[in-house]
Amino acid sequence: MDKQDRLITALQYIHSVDKLIIDEDYHGYMGNKLLMVEIELQRQLQLITNERRRFSSSDQQYTDDAEQQRSKLSDLTSTD
Repeated sequence: MDKQDRLITALQYIHSVDKLIIDEDYHGYMGNKLLMVEIELQRQLQLITNERRRFSSSDQQYTDDAEQQRSKLSDLTSTD
């Protein structure tokens, strides 16, 4: 299980706990604490998602650059 999966599972647990304590005394107090944890988990998940997107877009840029260099090289080495 990677970090993203663990964060998603933790978010699911937070939602489950919130549903379980809905009728308890001090639900508002406990719910606010859970909300702070949920917000932090979502923030960390967003960071991972953005990081993966950044890497995949930079990988695509490297691929595009490599193909462009290959075409220039083949133009230079072709004999007419």
